[in-house]
Amino acid sequence: MRETLIIMVRHGATEWNRLSRYQGRLDVPLSAEGLAQCRALAGALSRVKLAAVYASPLSRALSCASEVAARHGLPAIPLAGLEEICHGEWEGMLLSEVEEKYGCLLQRWRTLPYTVRMPGGESLQEVEERAWRALEFMAGAHPGEAVLAVTHDTPIRAVLRRMLNLDQRAFWQIKLDNTGINVFGFCRGRWRVITLNDTCHLGGWLVAGEQLAL
Repeated sequence: MRETLIIMVRHGATEWNRLSRYQGRLDVPLSAEGLAQCRALAGALSRVKLAAVYASPLSRALSCASEVAARHGLPAIPLAGLEEICHGEWEGMLLSEVEEKYGCLLQRWRTLPYTVRMPGGESLQEVEERAWRALEFMAGAHPGEAVLAVTHDTPIRAVLRRMLNLDQRAFWQIKLDNTGINVFGFCRGRWRVITLNDTCHLGGWLVAGEQLAL
């Protein structure tokens, strides 16, 4: 039985990433830097035989996926479940503004994130459930093949947490850069992590910036 490969990638950078502004479900486009990252990603994956390319419906992910899909003569397919977490009232706010207005809740988000629901937003458990359903759908639809899924920081973290059976407090101990490549294998009912946050296509290891806006 051939192993199914799900390549999960965080979208390219946006101007709001640079500014440390919460994006969530707001449809913020890729920046010039983000577009360059997506072109580099497409080059890195050009020799991988992809059976399908999926993406979060948000344009920063769908545009990134389309850049890769075009190299393979495939469409980029929007897939519900891959969207970023809904930050509710925090969306559009700078990190400094959230610190000033929601300081206690932000501190809990940084230490016990699975206990937090942002005002008007979504819980991490809800993100994890929908992202896992999307992962299982892709694996079931393409057994023994390789599939690309361009998504966001939070869904990838949540999937990794469940796959490795990590304590929920370990959520922030995973670093995920824009267009970092993560490869998960599925065979005989079991998942494994093959590659985590590979950024060599951006010029080498440890070249990307720190996570912003979360």
